[in-house]
Amino acid sequence: MRVDVAGAAVPQLSRREIAAFARRVLRAARGEIAELSIAFVDDAAMRALNRRYRRKNKSTDVLTFPDEIVISLDQARRQARDQKHSLPTEVRYLIVHGVLHALGYDHERDHGEMNALELSVRERVGLV
Repeated sequence: MRVDVAGAAVPQLSRREIAAFARRVLRAARGEIAELSIAFVDDAAMRALNRRYRRKNKSTDVLTFPDEIVISLDQARRQARDQKHSLPTEVRYLIVHGVLHALGYDHERDHGEMNALELSVRERVGLV
């Protein structure tokens, strides 16, 4: 599986590490995607995407499109600070979440299946 990483650099995580982690998540979730792009953006770019595609005029942490995950580093930093863990840890959480969406899971419509799988995948990849 091919994973491309674009956008702003993530401190303490190389693009190679991000791609390798996304592949581990896919294996742990027993999912298959031929190609995946992960893009890191700021809040302004995320707000524009969220407004355009979800009609919500605010930033969010992660948006998932077919074969693409977009993560706001600004939002990830705030969430890492609020949860008292590192930015790389928060980025990994968001990659797990985004990959599950890319595999077709939807926590807004299911009955807890995605949340349960997300916890299981986090455990399998050593992110607890």
